Amino acid sequence: MSRFGIRKRLKARLLGTQPSERAETTALELTLVLPDGSEHRVEAEPQYTLVMASQSLDTPIHAHCPDGHCGKCHVDVLEGQSTLKPASDAEVALLDEHLGTDRDLSVRLACHARVLESGAKVRVRKVWSLAEAMGVPPCDD
Repeated sequence: MSRFGIRKRLKARLLGTQPSERAETTALELTLVLPDGSEHRVEAEPQYTLVMASQSLDTPIHAHCPDGHCGKCHVDVLEGQSTLKPASDAEVALLDEHLGTDRDLSVRLACHARVLESGAKVRVRKVWSLAEAMGVPPCDD
């Protein structure tokens, strides 16, 4: 369902019924370990990708492309691999292409890995940076 329940409201209007109150969505918790070592608990709705779940952070996971085909948003699942949806054939193919077939199986693509249950702990390799997006060279002080 969309964020604002538009489909539900349109369907209710077409059928001549009243839309039900907004359904309670179970918030799932996961822990993101950022490159600086800090740990952040975030909440996600079921089926959110790790990129979507990280949007509540000041520095979310850096997704390099808009369509999930670059294969560069690698993360390491430290705990709770079973709380994420298993890797699709497309994700496995991208990981094999970019990291090789002998890669660690705990590596996932943040734009593909979807949250099914609470409990995952994920090490993020790269976060989004406004300075980098603007082309400002890093300060080496």
